[in-house]
Amino acid sequence: MSASVKAANQRSGEGNSTAEPPFDISTPPTPVPDCPACSDLAALRHEALVRGDGAAETDANVLLRRHQRRDH
Repeated sequence: MSASVKAANQRSGEGNSTAEPPFDISTPPTPVPDCPACSDLAALRHEALVRGDGAAETDANVLLRRHQRRDH
């Protein structure tokens, strides 16, 4: 790789190494107290967990995060 390409690649990555994700996906989102939509989505997640349906549980987490970003 030429020196100019290496320099361009390095410049394009500058400032990105400390970027944080918009939310932590390693833990499930926490419902906002007294929010009916959050409560409904948390209930869906719990039902999926009890059934052992990991896909539905993940879907409920995605919907809860989307709701929280949009409405809270």
